[in-house]
Amino acid sequence: MPVATTARLQFLESNPPVQELYIGESPLFSAIRHHMRALYSALSQPEGDAYHNESALMLRFEMQKWLTSPLMPDIGLFMRCGLSDDGRTRRQWGGQAAHTVELLKDLITCYAEEGSVLNTEFVRLFIDLACEYEEDRIKIWCHHKERDLFRDLLEGLTELDDGVFVSTLAEYRKSPPTDVLIRFGPLRTRGFGNAPEALITSPIYRRLVRLIWTGLADEEGFADDPVLPTHNYLATLRSLRTTVIGNLGAVPVSAETEPGDDLVFLDQKTPVGKSLLGCVLVEFPSEYSVLLRPGSRLLVFSPHCTDAEAIGYRHIGDFDAGDYLLVHDADADLGEVSVDAAKAPLAVLWKKALADAWKRHPGVCAQRMQQAGIGLQDLSRAVQKWTAMNGTVIRAPLRKKHFEALLTKVLDPELIPPMVADGRTVPGWRRAWAEVESTRVNAIQHGAVENAIVNEQLVAELRKELPAIRHMISLDEVYRHLLKPETGLTGSVAFKPVLSISPDFAAPAEQLEKPLKLLVSEQYRVNHGGDHLCA
Repeated sequence: MPVATTARLQFLESNPPVQELYIGESPLFSAIRHHMRALYSALSQPEGDAYHNESALMLRFEMQKWLTSPLMPDIGLFMRCGLSDDGRTRRQWGGQAAHTVELLKDLITCYAEEGSVLNTEFVRLFIDLACEYEEDRIKIWCHHKERDLFRDLLEGLTELDDGVFVSTLAEYRKSPPTDVLIRFGPLRTRGFGNAPEALITSPIYRRLVRLIWTGLADEEGFADDPVLPTHNYLATLRSLRTTVIGNLGAVPVSAETEPGDDLVFLDQKTPVGKSLLGCVLVEFPSEYSVLLRPGSRLLVFSPHCTDAEAIGYRHIGDFDAGDYLLVHDADADLGEVSVDAAKAPLAVLWKKALADAWKRHPGVCAQRMQQAGIGLQDLSRAVQKWTAMNGTVIRAPLRKKHFEALLTKVLDPELIPPMVADGRTVPGWRRAWAEVESTRVNAIQHGAVENAIVNEQLVAELRKELPAIRHMISLDEVYRHLLKPETGLTGSVAFKPVLSISPDFAAPAEQLEKPLKLLVSEQYRVNHGGDHLCA
């Protein structure tokens, strides 16, 4: 249950919060950041698609994680990116890129031996805090999949259960007042490693401990008062700043390796040249995701709900991390609507005439079709389809102007006579086209009704099996539920655990509603300018 506002205010009144900033400075890590920026720029092709930019996107994604979590660089990245073969790298991206890869391998190997100064500081701080407070009075804000990174750092010293971590705004609001909240990375509402402004505007802690790499600034205007824009809660928070420095002798410090704001640099490298649609990113395990339109209505399982309503259709704004997105291929045999020839007498006429014309002189018929503007690649196959009288619709040219040309320029234009209706003359081809359109509308309506019946039956059957489903699901992997034959449905339902939901994305239409590697989706985060965003 969310903590009452009164309780929060009483806690804050007696425990005014303080922010403790630990700024990490490591010449070795700064050199890695500098050369990674150069390598990313060499590999990135602004006009290329995700396939051409896969290596660059992987570098970008990995670097963002280094800057906002305890994740350490490893040289295995270059094999994963297809950069382990020096000859191939030189041929594809040039000698300078190959040289940079070899230099980075040496730097990362040295860094693995030296260790992260921020990770070391985190371990020291956590041990001190655990001596000062009860462990359940210490919280760590991080992404759900980063929890094991913190557990690994403290292995052998203490065991962190899931109650120590806060990963979503909903979890934060439910969390009771605590003594310490720990977070890696700068505070930003957009981009990689973003955080809700409630961390500052609605503190649940006495001490906010933040570990940040040098050069990474908080977002300007983060935690502005919505009523008084001149007041900023972050700026007025009492802060203590400490710099923690790595081995100064590891690499020579130069102006070119002075770290800039790499997160801003990477956010600026967004796709160009295409109209992008606003969308929401839903992240799943195994570094996969999907981009969805903001108004999407989805089948969702919310495990925190105790009744049958835990499974149902909801809008994307009505579910959160910890829920499950249900993707199914359920089907049912509900029969088929077939065209009744008796109710389509005009179709019988023109289909017979076309079949006879093609049978007598197929070459002449094809030539007349081409001259009439029916420029299809395989006219023989098209005629076979159009002359058939089966299925749920009247088979005919898809385009209205092709149908008109077929009946007025290829076949005898007097085959279907005109008819006067309401004082207007309706040409014969229009009368025949009305038959075609009518069957198409009926088929669409039948399909919509069929989908509605399947969806309703699917939800009802899944709700019956809720107890069994609850025992099978996991937040770490997808659970695939097979539908039983006795339900009248065939197929399966994939329960995909939602790790996070992030707005402020904009992507080409062809990238929406299909599984994407997270490193591909991440390139579509909207920067502050919202470049190329379309309504």
